[in-house]
Amino acid sequence: MRKRRFGLGLVLASVLSAVSVLSGCGGSGDGKGAAGSASPSAGTAASASPGTEKPKDVELTFWTYPVLSLPGQKPGEYNNNLVEKFQKKYPNVKVKLEIIPYDGGDQKVNVALASNTAPDILNDYPGRTTNYAKRGYTVPLNDLLTQEQLAKLPKDLLKIVSLQDGTIFSYPQGIGATMLLINKSLAEKAGAGDLLPKGDMRTWTFDEFEKFLQAVKAYQAKQSPDLYPMLLFGLNEQGDMLYHSFMAGFGGKKYADDRSSTVMNSKENVQAIEWVKSLVDKKLVYPNPETRPASMSNDYFVQGKTVIALGNTTTMDTVRKAKADGTIKEDFEMMLVPFPSVEKDKGVIVPGVGQFVVFNNKDKDKIEYAKKFVQFATTEDPEFILAMGSFDVYGRDVLGATPDPEKVWLSKAVTDTKKINGLDLSYDIDGYSQTRAVFFPEMQAVFIGNKTPQKAMDDYVAKANKIIKDAAATKK
Repeated sequence: MRKRRFGLGLVLASVLSAVSVLSGCGGSGDGKGAAGSASPSAGTAASASPGTEKPKDVELTFWTYPVLSLPGQKPGEYNNNLVEKFQKKYPNVKVKLEIIPYDGGDQKVNVALASNTAPDILNDYPGRTTNYAKRGYTVPLNDLLTQEQLAKLPKDLLKIVSLQDGTIFSYPQGIGATMLLINKSLAEKAGAGDLLPKGDMRTWTFDEFEKFLQAVKAYQAKQSPDLYPMLLFGLNEQGDMLYHSFMAGFGGKKYADDRSSTVMNSKENVQAIEWVKSLVDKKLVYPNPETRPASMSNDYFVQGKTVIALGNTTTMDTVRKAKADGTIKEDFEMMLVPFPSVEKDKGVIVPGVGQFVVFNNKDKDKIEYAKKFVQFATTEDPEFILAMGSFDVYGRDVLGATPDPEKVWLSKAVTDTKKINGLDLSYDIDGYSQTRAVFFPEMQAVFIGNKTPQKAMDDYVAKANKIIKDAAATKK
């Protein structure tokens, strides 16, 4: 399928004339907003007025992974309720819901796309949906956003849900982030509580980070020689954001400004990998990271075998559940912190945003109502922002009457563009997934001492740039 081009400048021009969030203004399927379209709150759009033609019956297919859930709900319960509420507003529309599994879900979607049996709506994150959009399977959603909404959206987050030409392919909603998660109770028990990052954004330098690890290691050594403050990993590409975040902390860029090649063998990026290797050599992390999967990092953290790990609010929930069921018996207060930086008062996080995509199934009525569904879910359903388990991009409260202090801090960190830098996630890069696959073998070579960090990054750049070039040529 050909990719539809739709520049962000045209979007801004169209939304300037809109007075509220547009409802179903994608009826043509070309992503161009219609000035003067009715607000979503303007009643049941599908109800025919006297003398007007009855809305056409439309059947939509909605696929989603087992995400979106309110406390106490069974898997899929929220999504079923969402469909029922949408169908009540638009009685001419029937939505067929299917919950797809994480295991094999991406393959299922790709098979459906190749066989022209794709759903009309998919709820998934840009790490997968960007690839669908780059191949021309999705329709632009630019027309669903007003100028006011775009103004509230940090540019780093907008990039995550946009192609390089400005096409917004995934609805920008649900801010989250992955960063470092600290077992504060263990840190204080180790006498390292005063070494934890301070300040409103909890930023710290690499020297401060390393001093913290050294203090905890000294305490652990008295308990057991087999304990270490942190676990690194390199068995496969999962969790490679950890090393990319350290690179960003050293001031390194992943790609050239024109996004046509990687520059991960730059001085700053190589310095970051040298520093990572030094943690192994100084025995501040578990040995043999080349043999360990990323999942082991979370496992060891929950088990109290490390003081710090790559984590997010989901990891925190896992710890709290283990605490509630008695698996964890010791104190386990947690603290989210950004990745360290060579710059004082600067930090790095891995941002996350994006919900639905609408596939171009060549039916303008389906596209119109699929867009209405996306907008209904993200802007009209009062329970949606609670079911997301992340933060509302446009400022609605998801913290509740007695908010978790860590989530309060996180809600500020994810939108602080002065002190916190969001990692370049690279979803828009041609051949992105293939470039990930050639990164971890180079990290393995560094960990076992077969290559210097410079040699490893030089070899990675050569392989990755060939992948990017070949993928770009295939796309054309």
